[in-house]
Amino acid sequence: MNLPRFILAAFAALLLFIVIAAQTPRRRATSRPSPQKPAATPMPTAAPSPTPNADPASPSVAIIDGTAISASDVEGDVSAAIMRNPDPYLRDYYVDPAKAMNEARQRAVDARVNSMLVAAEARKRGKTANDFVEIEINSKVATPTEQEIKAAYDANRNQIGNADLDSVRTELVNFILNQRKEELYGALVNRLKMTNVVSKTADVNTPNLAPGTVLVSVNGDPLRVDAINTRMKSYTFKMQMRIYALRKDILDRKINDMLIVSEANKRKVGPEEIIRTEVTEKLKAPTETEVSKFYEANKANIKTDLAGARMAIITYLQQEQQEQLEVALANKLRTSAKLQLLLREPEPPVLTINLGTGASRGDVNSPVTVVEFTDFQCSACGGMYPIAEDVLKSYGTRVHFVMRNFPLTTVHPNAYNAAQAAEAAKAQGKFWEYIDLLFKNQNTLDRDSLKKYASQAGLDRKQFDAEFDSAKYEPVVRHDMEDGDGYGVEATPTFFINGVMLTDFSGEGLRAAIEKAFVRAGKRP
Repeated sequence: MNLPRFILAAFAALLLFIVIAAQTPRRRATSRPSPQKPAATPMPTAAPSPTPNADPASPSVAIIDGTAISASDVEGDVSAAIMRNPDPYLRDYYVDPAKAMNEARQRAVDARVNSMLVAAEARKRGKTANDFVEIEINSKVATPTEQEIKAAYDANRNQIGNADLDSVRTELVNFILNQRKEELYGALVNRLKMTNVVSKTADVNTPNLAPGTVLVSVNGDPLRVDAINTRMKSYTFKMQMRIYALRKDILDRKINDMLIVSEANKRKVGPEEIIRTEVTEKLKAPTETEVSKFYEANKANIKTDLAGARMAIITYLQQEQQEQLEVALANKLRTSAKLQLLLREPEPPVLTINLGTGASRGDVNSPVTVVEFTDFQCSACGGMYPIAEDVLKSYGTRVHFVMRNFPLTTVHPNAYNAAQAAEAAKAQGKFWEYIDLLFKNQNTLDRDSLKKYASQAGLDRKQFDAEFDSAKYEPVVRHDMEDGDGYGVEATPTFFINGVMLTDFSGEGLRAAIEKAFVRAGKRP
């Protein structure tokens, strides 16, 4: 099957959780590797021979005990990894950034025009955009047959691995449904282009377009170049960070290999002896208690009972333990080495983030504002929520925190209604109490449940039901989504700290970003 790229990405993410789910929020491809935890590395089967930088034209990216690792030393592996990456946009950007950016800018224009067409048609029919899409697309999607599910399973075995068909059935069904929705959406947009007035007035890739230049108008509603320029700042940074993360990972592994070989030479043993004593001999089989505890913590995402998942859980826990030992070994060896890391992380753009009417806490005059775009049905958002709460609590009112909506309606069918329900709760001053319930019940966000949670949060049900049923806050949610799209939000959660996009989705990463924002603002945290 010819897979739309965003569907392929969503499918790959779903498959990641088929057998066992990560206990921490999903980290995106652009997540910043922690400098305190260099990449784990398997024992090199043959001892590498580190040599001084032989290419004076290639800058050094690290120096270990006087031996330089040049950019050219890692770039071959980086190139190979990127060429294997399933995302063609990343490959294109790596090969020819200028051409890739021109294509990305045009895609951004096309996507925005499509959204404008759908919104315009929905207004004509007196519908919300979400209801219009439900009628024209979602309600027309046929349920996949058993033969189609089996075909999708066979076509994607490289990504699925050893999981049997029954364990991935739900994900495959959603995968096929999303593909069909994408096809219907494309056909709908083509029809709307014939019944609405779409006027192109400028090419988005014309050099030196003046701010405010109208690129396209839909029924007189303009799309200006400013919106595309803002979005492209985030897009460029994400691509740069993904490539940086690959370079950093490969560099870490080369450093670890060199340190292991150096340590082996000091001890006058083979490198395999270092790994045996520091890693292999320290591995312990997971106990039944540990296996059961992991299963209980993740059973919502496990597609079988404990007996069926036991071997997969044991394998996962063993791999996790081995990686921790390898990281500990790398840290230990780095402590005694003279290591200078010269690889520089890309500088993030600083965007002007509109706060909209998002629910907020903390001092509005604080020098640091954290804005989160979230999806109440998103498991990564649910996992990050308590982590962010813990970090923000430590700052009291000194950080202004704002939460805005970005429901991923393609993959989370209840997220859009949940966002509207949260807005209705906010109108009664109980937003935070209400979303606590949403994040705790992410698998049960149907309309009746959303109303039940309103009662549990102590809301006036008559007011809540009236506002929720009338879709009173649909324009608010739609505005948040449009703003988020303009800032380059593509996944949730997405955080901006004083306009800088967060790339390290951990408590330490969020805290470091906040501390840095205080410093940049010239204030002490």
